[in-house]
Amino acid sequence: MNFDFLTPEIFDLLIVLVIMLGLALAGIRLYDDLTRPLPPDEPGRYLDEDTQPHSAVPDDRDETLA
Repeated sequence: MNFDFLTPEIFDLLIVLVIMLGLALAGIRLYDDLTRPLPPDEPGRYLDEDTQPHSAVPDDRDETLA
């Protein structure tokens, strides 16, 4: 194939166009991701997985110094 038409200026233009197209598509994707609705919270799902004991009153003793 003969690429005589592909001068450095045309090649640079093609590179700039590809970069601009990529940035535009990335911007659209980022906008779509940031504006989509979030899934509803399910508070019961995390309570079942918690195995550490909790108390309403904080413990004054520090077990790391004992």
